Amino acid sequence: MTTTGSDMVTYDNRFKFTLGRLHLAFELGGSRIAYAYIRKNGCSSFKRALGFDYATNVRTIARAHPYRPWRRYDATIFVWRDPEERLLSLFRNKIIQRDHADGILASYRRVMGAEPATFEDFVRFACRDADPHCWPQCDHLMPIRYTHAIPLSRLYQSMCGIVGEEAAEPFVQPYNASVPYLTEVSDEARRLIRRHYAKDYAMIARLKRPATSH
Repeated sequence: MTTTGSDMVTYDNRFKFTLGRLHLAFELGGSRIAYAYIRKNGCSSFKRALGFDYATNVRTIARAHPYRPWRRYDATIFVWRDPEERLLSLFRNKIIQRDHADGILASYRRVMGAEPATFEDFVRFACRDADPHCWPQCDHLMPIRYTHAIPLSRLYQSMCGIVGEEAAEPFVQPYNASVPYLTEVSDEARRLIRRHYAKDYAMIARLKRPATSH
């Protein structure tokens, strides 16, 4: 990890034994961007910036904006957030609000043999990695160097620095954000999250560490 300026944190993932998941490539504000698509980490705002509705299947977007590893990119980015906050957002959005939730509900019923009820039950499901919304954030990253590791809370400010204020307009406000329903987080749920997403917490600790390189 390297800090370059007040709002730019790089992340070197080149020596990790991982293949990564879906990445997109697109031009925005005159900059060519490679982007790791991680669900519940502001991905709806990126869909909006590319002219797609938030419910658009990402495979459709990937066909229009394929990532080519041999191309040069002005920025290679991913967005991260606290794993507990990410699962709470997912639970509220898909289980409580039932917003375009058919896929994850079908996965839950198949894996758990019941209807989702408490957040703790949902965490137990998430720990099975049976749905891409629940995959650890680290597992999405390719073994490459990312020029920008962006905390979700600073998405707009970071995108302004990369593509300029005008092109960053779709990131001003969260798009398709979950309603903040009061949700009980039990000690057991928190323990399970800490254990299953240990790699994510380790990555975040590195990103928050005030060091010049890691």
